Order: sequence, then structure tokens, then C-alpha cells
Amino acid sequence: MPPSRPTARCCRAVQQQIRAPLDNVWITDGVLASAFERYCHVSRLARRKSSSVPGPLENRRRLGKRKMTDLHMNTQPTLPPWAIDFPVDLSQWKWQPPTQRSSEENRDLQSQQSQSVPSMILRWWSNKGEPKEEGPDRTGIEHQPGIAFYDQLAKARAAVAASTSNAIGPAYYNFIGGLQDDLKMGILDPEAVDMAVSTFPSSLINTGVDGEVVNASIEMFLSAVVSGIASSKVLGPSKFDAGLWNLVLYRISQLPANDATTLLFQSTLEAIPRQYVNDAHEGIVAAVQTLAVTHSPGRGRAADIGAALRYLSPADHGALLDGMEAAVYEGSAAFEEEIRQKLRLLWLQTLAHMPHVDTNYLLDACVRSAYFDRGLSSLVGRDLSRLLIQQWASRGYLWSHKAVEAAWDHDSSSHAELGFASLVTHICDLEPGGFRDGRHVALLMSFFRALRRFGREKELMASLRSFCEAREKLPILPFKRLAMASRDYSTALEIFMFLDTHATKLDGKLESQWDWTAWTHHVKAMIEDESVSSFAIWKVVDCGVARSFKNPVQLQQLMKRRTKLMEDMAVWFSQADHLTDRTALRHVCRCVGWLRGHNIALSHKVLVAVLSVVTREFKRGEFGRTRRLGWLLNLVEQYQGPEERRAVAQVLQRWRRANGDLYVVAKHRADERASG
Repeated sequence: MPPSRPTARCCRAVQQQIRAPLDNVWITDGVLASAFERYCHVSRLARRKSSSVPGPLENRRRLGKRKMTDLHMNTQPTLPPWAIDFPVDLSQWKWQPPTQRSSEENRDLQSQQSQSVPSMILRWWSNKGEPKEEGPDRTGIEHQPGIAFYDQLAKARAAVAASTSNAIGPAYYNFIGGLQDDLKMGILDPEAVDMAVSTFPSSLINTGVDGEVVNASIEMFLSAVVSGIASSKVLGPSKFDAGLWNLVLYRISQLPANDATTLLFQSTLEAIPRQYVNDAHEGIVAAVQTLAVTHSPGRGRAADIGAALRYLSPADHGALLDGMEAAVYEGSAAFEEEIRQKLRLLWLQTLAHMPHVDTNYLLDACVRSAYFDRGLSSLVGRDLSRLLIQQWASRGYLWSHKAVEAAWDHDSSSHAELGFASLVTHICDLEPGGFRDGRHVALLMSFFRALRRFGREKELMASLRSFCEAREKLPILPFKRLAMASRDYSTALEIFMFLDTHATKLDGKLESQWDWTAWTHHVKAMIEDESVSSFAIWKVVDCGVARSFKNPVQLQQLMKRRTKLMEDMAVWFSQADHLTDRTALRHVCRCVGWLRGHNIALSHKVLVAVLSVVTREFKRGEFGRTRRLGWLLNLVEQYQGPEERRAVAQVLQRWRRANGDLYVVAKHRADERASG
């Protein structure tokens, strides 16, 4: 059982204290006392209280006082028995005065004192240059670990050279385990590791062994290096520079693309410190090109590469992402068109699996790849749907992505034309909607954004039409949320008409789940649009009106909204120049009829709207319609009073008289031109 962490720490402290010279076989009492004191200091826990008794827990203040009084603690260590002289008998000793120095001793002392400082320095330098004999040569001792590592690499290469095509020798496995342990304990310095990574894999290639054995050996070696450094607490990943990580990734790029290489690439990128990622871009680009550009890329290869690159973002690593994209497209140029398109899609799926790659960057990459510009609408639609599902899942937008993808794949695999419609319905059925179905609408807005970027809205409408024809039961809410997400009244009207056409297949009443309140902010734009028929406008405006007013709780609020809508529609219809006089008047009369039918007084802007549509003939210089003018005057008298009616009638009379005079003058001039 390995020792606990405090015990191991104390043992290391003792070993650091006991450092006897190589030529001294004795460990003195002072060294032992210092080691014991260090052991007691390390092993003492922070929660223990100090003691007043001498020992390892003694109070520091008391220990200081005791050391000041106990002078014997600072004495020299005892000598071995044969080196101790017999004690001298000092009982017979007598003091004698000191004797004077001789003349020779005085001259030597004066000469030493009179020496200049430069001469002393010169003598010290000459003595320093002489070889010393007292200490042993420690150069060989310091380089012994490096020499041993060289020997291990040579033995490992010999083990690989002696391997067969079926198995690698056990000596190589022992080397791999020892290498990982040495890196974990920090025994090997960065220079030795850099040397090994740069030379050892290439040396295995020249062994003449089967290529698969060599690749497996190199993969094991690189895995041991990466895992050993990543798990080390002494020389961790940050202790090695970016050059080593770039070299490791470059060695990975030289291996064949398989699952083991992909896992090694993932573990390497996880171990690399974030500040080294841009500096190691060459190795990353080379490794991604190797893993992506293969004849038959696996279905999960993009997910594996995207998981390895999950920390990269266009904001911080834009140049690196551009380099990887260029490398993948450059590598795919050597293949046929079909494989080339698959490799382009694989890179797009890799970006979709990266959480920090936003939708804008992904769509820009799709445009650069020109993958969705092809004419194969059904296949491209499936690829686009799958790409969006993967991107939503990696970004955390789609919580039930596995269920949604499985249901969508089941429907679209047999009927590719139903892919878009199936994706919409399954998102609304299987994904939590959130507050007021906000999550559904947000996902569908992202869906519309991608479709419009590639100009594929018509394919969505065709898919919805096919979906309505193929299904026996149609849900209403997914279509409604899709219309809301489109933010386009033309698309919303088209979707609404799909459901109205197949009203017998709906899972409920259309007017109860998609009533007029959902269209109020689109009515003005629809009236001003010549392509939108008035029938469609009144179809959505009158949808569910009677049912909505049956709720007594919201009756007052809905009445205010409906009143404001009718007043605004009267104004908008009167200002619609593309409508004929008769059509505009009919729609204004319909709005006025609803207001009067609910005993709502006509406001000033409604009367102005009626005046505008009635006097269209006057504006063209015509006489106007007497019946229409009479209807206007009756409304003015009813809601503004008799005096206001007389004033309006006088103005209209002068306007008609002026138009008549202008008509006579114009006719006279026309006759003169005809006769002349």
C-alpha cells in the first residue's frame, strides 16, 4: 500500500536533509538532529496546539529561550572513538606570559599586510585556475539520467525491431509504462522529451518492421508522452513550450486516420494549455487534415474532431479555423467529385459540433463550401436539416436532440421531400416549448435564417404541401409557430391556407388555435401589398372572432383591440391606391358596418377615411357619385351634428361646381383643337 501524502512528504524532507559527502561514510549527530527536527516540523499539523514540554510540539517561544540557554546544542558533533584524544590533565597547568615574536615572523606579517589588492586578486585567480582534487567529478552523475534515457530509447527501438507482424514484444510495453511513470513523476526534463519526440518515431520507421506495427508503436509512444505530461504534478503541460506540442501534433498527423489516432488527437488538445493553441496551429492543421481527408470518413468522425476542437472559437482562433478549412479543401481536391462533396460536408459537420462556433460563421462556411448550391434538393435538404440539428445540439439550443433527430431521420429516410416539414413538427412535438413557446419559435427562426441564406424557402413550402397531403392528421400549432418564426406575412398566409384547405384533417379547430389576434400586426402590410388578395385578408381577420368574444373575461380587452383594428383598416383601405374606387369603398363600408353594428361611434379618423374614399372622383376632376356623397353626409350628421353636415355639404358643392367649370373649359379647348 503506498504511503499517505503527509508521510511521503516527511520522508522527502528527511532525505533532503541527509546529504552526506560521497567520501564520508559517517552521518554526524548534527545531521541526524537537523533531519529529525525537520521531520517533526513537516509532520506537525496546523490544528495541533503547542506544548510546554520539550519535543516536536514545543512552543516556539519556549524553544527559543531554551536554545539561548542550552549552549551545548550548538557544539560540534562527536567524533568516532578512535579520533578522540585522551583528555589532558589540566590540574598541573600554570599560566605563563606570552613570548614575543621573532624578527622573521614580524617581516612575514608586514609583507602580507603590505600586499596590494590587485596582487591578491591575481593570486586568487591563479589558484582558481588550478584543478581541484578534493571533490569528485559530478558531471557524469548529473548526466546519468539522460544517458539512461538514451539507453531506454535504444532498447525500445530494438524491441520494436524484434517484433512480429502479429504482436509487439513485451519489452516495449514495459518501456511505455516506465516512460509514462517517469513523465508523471517529472524525472525527464523537457529537453529530453523534445529530443525523444523528434527522433524516436522516425527511428522506428527504419526498423524494417511491418507498417501497422510501427504505427501502433508510435501511437503508443505519443499516448504515453501526452498522458504522462498531462497527469504530472511536477512538470505539467505548461512546463513544456508550444514547440513540443506542435511536434506531437505533427507526429499524430503522420499516423493513419483511425479511432486510436482520433482519441490521441483529442487527448493532446485537452492537454495543451490554451495559450499554446495558436502557436501550435501548424500541427493542429496537419492533424485535422489527416483525420478529415480520408476515402471513407466515418459517420462519427466529424463529431470526434469537433469534440477535440470544442474550445476553439472564431473570435479567438479565426486564423486557425480558416487554416483548417483551407487544408481540408486542399486535401479533398485529389478525390472524385462525390468524395470531395462528402469531405466538404464533413468539415461543415465538424464546425456544427463545435459549441463556440455560432450560426453566422457556420452559414458563412456553408456558402464558401458551395455545398448547398447543388440541384439535388432532397438530398441537400436532408444534409442541411442534419447540420442544423447538430449545431443546435452542440450550442445547447436543442435539449431533446437525440429524439428529434431519430424521429426526423425515420420520416425523411423513406420520404426525403418531407424532411423540412418533419423537422418542424418534431421540434414542436418533442422539444420543451418554454415560456409562450419561445424556444420553439427561436429554433424555427434559426431554421428560416438558414433557408433564406441558401434560397430554399420554396422547398420548405413544397415540403409542407406534401406533408399536408400525405398525413391523415395534421397538427395546427407547429404550423402556427413556423408562421410566427417566418416574420413574413406572405409565408404565414400560405401556411394558413394549407391548413384551411385540409381543415378536415386538423387535430382541432383552426379558429380556436390560430385566431385573428395573431394577425393584427400584419394587416397593414397585407393591405398595402398588391399581391395579397382582399379575400385572404378578411379570411384571417375574421378567423375565430365569434369564438373569441364568448370569453367574458377577455371580452372588454378584445373589444378594444377589435375596434382599433377596424378603425385602422378603414384608414388603410382608403389609402390603398392599388384598389379601385368600388373595392376600396366596399372594404371601408365593411369596417364601418362592423363598428356601427356594435354601437361604436365613428371616430374622426374613420369619417376622414370615408371622406377620402368617397371623394376620389373629385380628386380626379370628376363630378362624383351623389349616392356616395349622401351616405357621407348622413354619417357626418349622425356623429358630428347638422351644422357640420351643412358645412361639409357646402364644401362638397363648391368642389363639384369647380370641377364642372373645369370640365366645361377643358371640353371647349378640346373642341377648338379638333376644329383647328
